[in-house]
Amino acid sequence: MLPGIFRLELPMPFELRHVNVYLLRDGDNFTLVDTGLQTEESRQALNEKLAALQVPVDRINRILITHIHPDHFGLAGELRERARAELVIHRLEVALMEPRYARAEDLVHDVAAWLSKNGVPPAEAEFVKTASMAAREFVSVVEPDTLLEGAERLPIDATELEVVWTPGHSPGHTCFRVPDHGLLLSGDHVLPTITPHIALSRSNREGDPLGEFLESLAKVDRPDVRQVLPAHEHRFDDVHRRVDEIMAHHRVHLAALEATLATGPKTLWELAKGLVWNRPWDELDSMMHRAAVNETAAHLRHLSRQGKASRQRGTRPITFEASR
Repeated sequence: MLPGIFRLELPMPFELRHVNVYLLRDGDNFTLVDTGLQTEESRQALNEKLAALQVPVDRINRILITHIHPDHFGLAGELRERARAELVIHRLEVALMEPRYARAEDLVHDVAAWLSKNGVPPAEAEFVKTASMAAREFVSVVEPDTLLEGAERLPIDATELEVVWTPGHSPGHTCFRVPDHGLLLSGDHVLPTITPHIALSRSNREGDPLGEFLESLAKVDRPDVRQVLPAHEHRFDDVHRRVDEIMAHHRVHLAALEATLATGPKTLWELAKGLVWNRPWDELDSMMHRAAVNETAAHLRHLSRQGKASRQRGTRPITFEASR
């Protein structure tokens, strides 16, 4: 790691065990990129790592958020208050805060209804109502001080951070590039061995998040990016190779969906069960089934935008077919 940039690994009680947040020196102060979950374990780990670096919390004068998922945004409200720091987020993430966290009951009801309409068995759809509510325990909703559009240049120490808007995983997902040092703080956009979850969200049911994600990969696939600092796993180089691998992964899923639809109409549930995931379908729990259905929906939307798939009229549960 370059002098003045520190990776702080914070714990999470999920299958993905840690999130990386980054502390960047800015003169006598520091910028923090992402915050970790709002849990006692994460809070304690952050405090201990700051103490080991001899950085008091009040020397953090700016908090940059890549996106508002709990592992990236959870402690933002608490830290802003403790440090009196400027909180900076892309404007498209702000619209997600209230429905995702403040009105979580409405969100899970809508999600469960949507899953049922798309062929998910009643017991699986009902489980989501309680399981999804846990996410709001890890977050305190807080309004940002500064909104980003993308392409801004933020001064830091003797250099600057370039804001790179990378929608897909979340509508306002943002990476931060340090051109002078060939660095990319990639959030969840580009990870070394896993791919970020791309789904149709309630706020983006009419959009094409997979198409946006694939287009956004081109924004970070640059020869002057020599090292990537991701939010999960480990730092890596050769961003071009990794982008190629991620794009190939999605091409495989799209091709598999086309092949399945060629055999006849299917529900989203049936299509998701037919894809290859990181574990056999029967070994995935209900939350992973929900994620798989959502990701399948995003891929199916992308195919429909390409004129390769369409929804059948008047079917319940909803079914899709290959376009003629």
